[in-house]
Parts: sequence; C-alpha cells; structure tokens
Amino acid sequence: MGRLMAADKTDPNPFKRRSLGQEVTQHLKRLVVAGEIKPGHRLVEERLARDLGISRTPVREALHRLEQEGLLTKRTRGGYLVRPLTAQEVEDALGVRAALEGYAAELAARRALAPVLARLEANVGDFERAVAQRDEKALISLNSQFHLLLYQAAGSPLLTRMLGELQEIVERISRAIYSNMDAGLWSTDDHRRMIEAIRAGRAGQAAELARRHVAHGAQWIISRMHDEKLEL
Repeated sequence: MGRLMAADKTDPNPFKRRSLGQEVTQHLKRLVVAGEIKPGHRLVEERLARDLGISRTPVREALHRLEQEGLLTKRTRGGYLVRPLTAQEVEDALGVRAALEGYAAELAARRALAPVLARLEANVGDFERAVAQRDEKALISLNSQFHLLLYQAAGSPLLTRMLGELQEIVERISRAIYSNMDAGLWSTDDHRRMIEAIRAGRAGQAAELARRHVAHGAQWIISRMHDEKLEL
C-alpha cells in the first residue's frame, strides 16, 4: 500500500483540533472499515507518523489502542498487522444484529411514519440501479443507509445505539458481501419484502423477514470465508 493520505486534503494537519491520539485512532479505523487497509497489512509507527505529518507519540497511542480493541495484532519483529475477522466473530456479530434488527423491523411496523417509508422505498430504487450498474461502492453505502432508515423507522434511540455498536464490523462484512452482485439481487428482494410488511403493519412478518435477511448474509459470507479462504 502506498503512502496514507491525511483525512482532509485541504488541511495540512487535520488532527490539530482535537486529541491527536483519538483522531489518529479513528482515522486508521475508518481506513480499515473502508477496506483501504487490508487484513494482513503491516502498519509501522514511524512510517505512519511521516505519512500523516505528525509526531510518533499519538500514532503509538493509536496503534496500541487499536491493538487493545482487537483490530490490530502486534508483530514480534516490529509494527502491527490488521487482524482479519474470524468466521466465529462474523457469525456472532450477525447473530446479534439479526435479533436486534428483527425487533427494529417489528417496531417499525408499529411506528413508522410515511416520510421514513418513502425514504426506504427510494433507497431500494437507488439500490436496484446500483446493482444494474455493478456499482459496489454505492451498494455498500446504500445498504448502510437502508438499515439506518429502518432503525429510524423503529423510533427507538436505545435500539439505534445498540445496533450502532456493531456498525464497524458490519461494514467490513457488508463490503465483502457486496463485492458479489448476486448478493445485491437477493438483498433488493429482501428489502422490498421488509418494506411491504412494515407498510402493512405486519409486525411479526417484518421481524421474521429482517432476521432472515441478516441470517442469509451471515450464511453466505461464512461459506465464502471457508470455501474461498476469504479474509475480512
């Protein structure tokens, strides 16, 4: 991988406004989640500090923090590696998400207002166009947007916060799922059926459809991890 770009190209030092260690931590985490730093990539303190235009101390703090969070592993010969997710981690994360998202869909069927439903339907239309154009980046973004709109439709800040805690790992998984256009096709169908159930107020059906949707993705990606030795 080439030199890492600073977060804001218009600002020679985008980390000066807040804690450098925290900002570098978030910056590196975003690069991993976005797939710009791949599993197995080596991160070296001195090189990162030079690329980001800052001192080594906040970079050292960020790398140590990300190791504690399990995103990185420390090499005995120096530097850190981006740690790939295990199949067990993927299964656990998506299992929790399936349970919470099922409840979100159930609440949405009881509480959703027309404007949110309209945005959900517009999202699916955009998603279909992205599938037709084979636009992987747009699919990942639109999928995240769909699920955030679902949480908004549920009208539960607590549930939104709980689901938000899974967002980073889910984004890494979604990126792998939508690298295959077949996943975009079945996701479109799943999303449409969920919206229909929510609009009709069928809470039980909406919950079951949401759980099946997440479970489908889990089974699909875990199978790829085993069969293709895929790393996330």
